[in-house]
Amino acid sequence: MIECPRCGKNNQPHYKFCLGCGAELPRDSAQPKSFTAPTPPSGIPAGGGAGPAMAPTPAAPMPRPTSAPAAQPAPQPAPVAAAPAPAPDAKVPCPQCANPVPANFKFCGSCGFDMTKAGPPAVTAPVAGHAPAPSQGSGQLVLIRPDGTEGDRFPLSGTTTVGRDSNGPFAGDSYLSPQHAAFQFQAGGVSVTDLNSLNGVYIRIEHDVPTELVPGSIFRIGQEIIRLDTMAAPRRGADGAEIMGSANPGFLGRICLLIGRDTVGNCYPIPPTGLHLGRERGDVIFPDDGYVSGLHCRVHGEGGRMFLTDVGSSNGTFVRVQGTALVPRGALLLMGQQLFRVEY
Repeated sequence: MIECPRCGKNNQPHYKFCLGCGAELPRDSAQPKSFTAPTPPSGIPAGGGAGPAMAPTPAAPMPRPTSAPAAQPAPQPAPVAAAPAPAPDAKVPCPQCANPVPANFKFCGSCGFDMTKAGPPAVTAPVAGHAPAPSQGSGQLVLIRPDGTEGDRFPLSGTTTVGRDSNGPFAGDSYLSPQHAAFQFQAGGVSVTDLNSLNGVYIRIEHDVPTELVPGSIFRIGQEIIRLDTMAAPRRGADGAEIMGSANPGFLGRICLLIGRDTVGNCYPIPPTGLHLGRERGDVIFPDDGYVSGLHCRVHGEGGRMFLTDVGSSNGTFVRVQGTALVPRGALLLMGQQLFRVEY
């Protein structure tokens, strides 16, 4: 936690501005919170610990005067119904960065925006036993920094186009196309469409869950971009003789490293047993790519189809979107050189 030097309020370590007073927080003064309960100013009563609460002794009733009738009490004013307080866990989006901010906070902890200028939030207390319904047709892209912390948040609603021409975290990424991708809300969730970008949109696959590939599928591990290709049958000469070469044990296809939009580097045939890829172990090694795990993923066949499986890598395996794809809630996306989490 970071303690605000102005008002003393504790803030989350990744907050830039105090949620209590809006002051900019120091980045190098985060102190561990003490878990020792402070001693009360008056000390602890003898006998250790607090005993049962004592009931107050009722005062003796005052004698009623006999010389004059008792005065009638003045009528009490009718109680004024207080405005319902927002639920303790209710949050409202920041108008400037879309970061969810607790309803009783005055400032956004992400960008420092004065939440009092946003007008009274429309907060609905959750009904007991029922979770609040998610908002329809809106969400956000959350930037994941290289150290794993959360960065800028970019709001999504309806159909939203992102790219180098957009504001926020996209403007400074030279690997993004001006109009890179479009996000659209629909009945099944959120879909993303690659707008013929140069470097593509990639969705991270789950660990140990085979993901089907088709000829032409492109995936990424670390900084390596790889394409799955079919292998043409050996050509025969005009007289029907086959060209001599290495025996084909029944290759399932091949993977090729992409070094340009239409240029490939090394290619590797996929045997019936499949291929393992990694930085230190496997059939195909990338020793100079520090973002590739020691044993990263596997390309293999099953039932006449090809699959890609992440075998527990640290930085993940990403498959490029071809056309339009549905994005699961909480999925991680690579666009340009930045990683985003999709929330809706």
